[in-house]
Amino acid sequence: MKLYFAAFLLLIKSNFSYSQVAISPLVNPDSILIKVSQKINSLKNISYQNSRELNYSSENYRNFSKWNVYYDFQSKDTLTGFKYQIADSTSKQFFNGTEKFDLDTKLKTISIEDHPNRKAFSLLSALYNSIITLKNVLPLLILDKTTTKYVIDTTINNTRCSIINVNIGKRRIQTLGFGFDAMTTKSNSIYKIIVEGNSYLPIAVLQTNDLNNDFIKTSFTSIETNTTSPSELSWYYSTYTNDYKLAAQRSNDQLVANGSLAPDWKLEIYNNNKTISLNYLKGQVILLDFWIKNCGPCIQSVPHLNELQNKFKDKNFKLISINSYDSKEDINWFCNKHKADYPVLLNGKSVAEKYGVSSFPTFFIIDKTGKIIYSSVGYNASTPSEVERIIASSL
Repeated sequence: MKLYFAAFLLLIKSNFSYSQVAISPLVNPDSILIKVSQKINSLKNISYQNSRELNYSSENYRNFSKWNVYYDFQSKDTLTGFKYQIADSTSKQFFNGTEKFDLDTKLKTISIEDHPNRKAFSLLSALYNSIITLKNVLPLLILDKTTTKYVIDTTINNTRCSIINVNIGKRRIQTLGFGFDAMTTKSNSIYKIIVEGNSYLPIAVLQTNDLNNDFIKTSFTSIETNTTSPSELSWYYSTYTNDYKLAAQRSNDQLVANGSLAPDWKLEIYNNNKTISLNYLKGQVILLDFWIKNCGPCIQSVPHLNELQNKFKDKNFKLISINSYDSKEDINWFCNKHKADYPVLLNGKSVAEKYGVSSFPTFFIIDKTGKIIYSSVGYNASTPSEVERIIASSL
């Protein structure tokens, strides 16, 4: 009965017209995943409208995004295994296998990144739980015997579909799908992959958990496969230089370099009306954590930051968490809910700009002389041990 309810809940969230929800205990989930993987890997290219809803009711946060995407799989010499053109209401993004560039269609500016590394693509929202993700992760899920899988048969919009439910435990599928990131949360990650029954093309991915009703829903509509490719010239930034000016390099486009003196600041602690400055902390090893409230990796990092605070509390060490722009009320709510046990500072937007921070969380380690010796954007399985090792070696 629990499985039926899960399927029912899924279909309500998906905004589809549905009927005949039924568990298929005799159907091997891997047999369907294999067919989906084979289908995606047979494609020369694919275009579709990508819609994403983030609904974190436990965090009082909801957000909708929509993109038109085109992926080309024919080039084998790209870093990622594909090229792309992605457009939303304010921008267009391109990767031609060598150059990654973005057009701001409102400001009429162009930003260019030659020979980006793979990490640069993991931050693209349109790639999260996308068909690109499935293309790379399905072979891993098929071989992974630690996951729990089952199939639900249903009809969506008068089309026969299968829903493959995959519980991967305390892990999260990486944006590009090349692997998994370990999670420190109490909940398990559950992915529901909705597959159109005749074509074996995925039409949606619902990421949920077994602790609360938070979910991320990614839907693929207006799908066209092996379609006409965009014009050859559209793949090169030089095509757009008559209409778009090169974006001026701003101070917050790049993190403050390792080896440089950390910019000074003075900010208020959120829960006691006292202020603290970087200069006051000189002579200690300092971990700066830049974060915002509505940020999953920021939430994941809190238990580890608490551990660091406790482990090095009697050492010459200070952990300082700087919120970039949330209200005092939202910060108080976050710290109470996630039990952040370290100093959290208010109104850090200008400080984040000084340090070149534009993604969250971002970490800096400052040595006893006031120099930055480490910086990192994001939070993954390797972050805790790496940060702890550098702090310990600097004390």
